[in-house]
Amino acid sequence: MSVLSGRRLAMYLALCAVWGSTWLAIKIGLSDLPPLRFAGFRMGLACVLVAPFALAAWRRGRRPGASEKRGIAWNGFLQIGVQYACIFTAEQWIESGLAALLFATFPIWVGVFGHFLLPDEPLTRKTVASAVLGLAGVAVIESQALARIFSADTRPMLAGGALMLLAALVAAYANILNKKNLGGVAPIHNVFGQTLVGSAMLIALAAVVERGAPARWTPVATGALVYLALLGTALPFAGLFWLIPRVPVAVIGTIPVVDTVIAVALGNIVLGEKFSIRVLFGGALICAAVLLVASGEKKTH
Repeated sequence: MSVLSGRRLAMYLALCAVWGSTWLAIKIGLSDLPPLRFAGFRMGLACVLVAPFALAAWRRGRRPGASEKRGIAWNGFLQIGVQYACIFTAEQWIESGLAALLFATFPIWVGVFGHFLLPDEPLTRKTVASAVLGLAGVAVIESQALARIFSADTRPMLAGGALMLLAALVAAYANILNKKNLGGVAPIHNVFGQTLVGSAMLIALAAVVERGAPARWTPVATGALVYLALLGTALPFAGLFWLIPRVPVAVIGTIPVVDTVIAVALGNIVLGEKFSIRVLFGGALICAAVLLVASGEKKTH
């Protein structure tokens, strides 16, 4: 029986569709809101939305232990705080589709971290080959910016690309920790705890870094915020934490490939984003790398 069938397949497809659209929503909201404040309010609102359900689950179900609470807090700092600080800041400088392409390296790092932290998912030849192929794709995309590293024209793209790669690394590490240490935690507890810690970090960072930065609460910005908080955070993260213990991490790692295709298409249709042959070729290498690592292989030690 396939690891993706029934409810697991439905959840997988829903996560791909929703997260594919969030790159566009972030880009739209950034036209009116500073990135860290935008990210912090997104996660803070998501935390408020799930709080009643988390409280109800707390009263009637198993409660996380002390070590699990520390794990939730640490993952919230990484997966919500650090990751989204990088993503929202990067999308100021690069297209939404390009951001999604670079973040699609996520499953490569999942395979690497899984080798060191999960005993039943050792590094394979395909994982190594995919890492090389994916990094080659990144190099192709960033080659022009690297060649002109001191140019004011290419510096934003280079900085945005570096932040997206950091976001992918942090997200991969956090997902492996989640699978290793938090499989017994109810998804709603996990979402509430992580968004609570992550939003607090983002809002505190915004208060320091973005002091005095203008924020225009237009209907479009408000709509983007609500969409990202509800459909882009609260519901899909609960779904992700439900799915992680039920499928191999390689399956989780394919989500960015599917949502990247959606993100690139939406960026092109809605925002008119165009990509050079170089970027498209580099993106194809990254997607091929992700499909390679997710295609399965007998494990070798």
